[in-house]
Amino acid sequence: MWCAQARGTGGNGAGKDAMTPKEIADHLIQNRKSQRTRRGNPCPVCGHSDGHCLRMDDDSAALCPKTDGAGSVRRYGEYGFLYVLSSGLLEQPVIRASVKQRVTRSDKELHALWAPRAKQWWRDSGVATARLAAILGVAEWALNELKVGWDGKAWVFPERNADGMIIGINRRFEDGHKRCATGSRRGLTFSDTWSEGEGPVLIVEGGSDVAAGLTMGMAAIGRPNNTGGVAMLQKLLAGCDRHIIVIGERDRKPDKIHPDTMRWPGMDGVKRVASQLSKKGMRVGGRLLPGTAKDLRAWFLASGMNRCDREECFALGRELSRLLGH
Repeated sequence: MWCAQARGTGGNGAGKDAMTPKEIADHLIQNRKSQRTRRGNPCPVCGHSDGHCLRMDDDSAALCPKTDGAGSVRRYGEYGFLYVLSSGLLEQPVIRASVKQRVTRSDKELHALWAPRAKQWWRDSGVATARLAAILGVAEWALNELKVGWDGKAWVFPERNADGMIIGINRRFEDGHKRCATGSRRGLTFSDTWSEGEGPVLIVEGGSDVAAGLTMGMAAIGRPNNTGGVAMLQKLLAGCDRHIIVIGERDRKPDKIHPDTMRWPGMDGVKRVASQLSKKGMRVGGRLLPGTAKDLRAWFLASGMNRCDREECFALGRELSRLLGH
């Protein structure tokens, strides 16, 4: 295993073997299979260990896609922001990112911190919610069911644990980029009344797909990414006697490092999440949506349905349930 400090001098000075930010990022990306976070080796920036962040073995640097970039050196596409946490690692230590030591908070502490803010952002969102509904093509009332707000710079989607506590804030910016608010962690996206929706329980990716499901009157829960949130889903759905369908995204794409190799994160996520839920005795299956739509929101938009016509949208949801075999 490779440690970044092996190339530096340690201490506060940079040695002749110190690295540039690009060299650090290139090393992490090129060796991402071995540098991914995992249980027991979490990201030193966001604290997650679900494999979406890349970290040096000695925690001297990390590429984290789950934060908003505060204190980072720069962003490297889908791999996230580069954080340099060790003196002597860079050729020019003056540009080293200053990142506060990670504090691990309990779900109760996170709820106490973020729930009041989320409530205020939702109450003060005004026309921002209607604007987002138009951008996403979903019903405004569906976003209100999720308590989506506006913090002055971005729309905020509260994310919860299985007990309904708000443990994270996912920020969606005007340009479509999404970032987890610093100091929060990823959770599930669902409304207080999610179980009242019709048809099977749909497990989708992200808040906008949940909003599309709600627009159609369906029971929808959003996981934070293709494989995330499994433990919370197991707890939330414990005792659920309804059929559960994990919806996969049509997101096949060439690997950035090996263009001849195709990746399909959506299908990988379906298999993993469905398998883990089935181990708890749940009636669960994995499916792609009918047709060629990438995800649930794209399927809804392709229908051409008027998002403001609740009755017609709910009828579309019942049709989707039929197409999914329910």
